[in-house]
Amino acid sequence: MSTSSKLCQLNGGCMGCCGHDFLSKKMIQKAIELNTTEFKTVDPHKEISLHAFRDRMPAYDLRYGVCRNLIESNKQLLCPLHPALNDGKDLRVGHCELNYMCPTAKLFETWKQEKQEKFIKFIESKKLDHLSYSMGMVNEKLLNEFYSQ
Repeated sequence: MSTSSKLCQLNGGCMGCCGHDFLSKKMIQKAIELNTTEFKTVDPHKEISLHAFRDRMPAYDLRYGVCRNLIESNKQLLCPLHPALNDGKDLRVGHCELNYMCPTAKLFETWKQEKQEKFIKFIESKKLDHLSYSMGMVNEKLLNEFYSQ
C-alpha cells in the first residue's frame, strides 16, 4: 500500500504523521513555532546543515507530541528532511515513521474517485486551519462527520 495520499497535502498540509498524543492545538502550534525558529539557523541548501538540524535531538524525541523536524514555511507545514525537498534523498530515515498513514488517509485511498472528490469538497467546505485539519484527520473526526452527513 502507498504511504502517501492527496489528503497529506490538502488544506495547507497535514501533520498527522508527524507526532503522537497531540496535547492541544495551542501546544502543537507552539512546538511548530519553536521548530521553525530553530530551523532558521540552518542553511537548507546544505545537506550537512539539515543533518545537524535533524540530529539536534535524539530520534523520536517529540516536543509536545510533535516531531521536532516539522516546520511552517509560507503557511505550509512541511518537513525539510522530506525527499521531495532534497532531490530524492530521504533525510528522515531513522528519525521518522516513513510508512505511517493515518486511518482516514488509508481508507480514502481505497475509495473510488467520485467518493474521494466528495470527501475533498467536504474538507474544503469546512475551511479548517491546518492544525484543526490535521487533528481531525488523525482522530478520524472528519471521517466520522463525512459519514454522518
